[in-house]
Amino acid sequence: MTTYQYLVGPHIWVKQTPQWNAVIETFSLPMFTDNQRARLMQWVDLDNRYVDWEAIHREATHYSPEQRTLLRIAHALHQDGDCQLSELGQLSSAGRSAAIMLIGLRYR
Repeated sequence: MTTYQYLVGPHIWVKQTPQWNAVIETFSLPMFTDNQRARLMQWVDLDNRYVDWEAIHREATHYSPEQRTLLRIAHALHQDGDCQLSELGQLSSAGRSAAIMLIGLRYR
């Protein structure tokens, strides 16, 4: 079972919903530890299709700048907003690749 499958569980609809897929794909990135994923997922209610972004960003205050940037990008993608592409320059090459993948998945 992949990390993504573990996080989604029985909610197969997530894969077909680009906004939600961006959230779960972000949490599945290897840049996040299992402990961080668990802490982030406590603010995601897949049954009721709700994300408490305020709580997620509060939680992320102790995360690396790169992780916080990726969470901001996921938030924007989930809310049908625009990503601040200028933030991509602050990411490592792995972080930029991840962000570009998320953006591509969102707008496929």
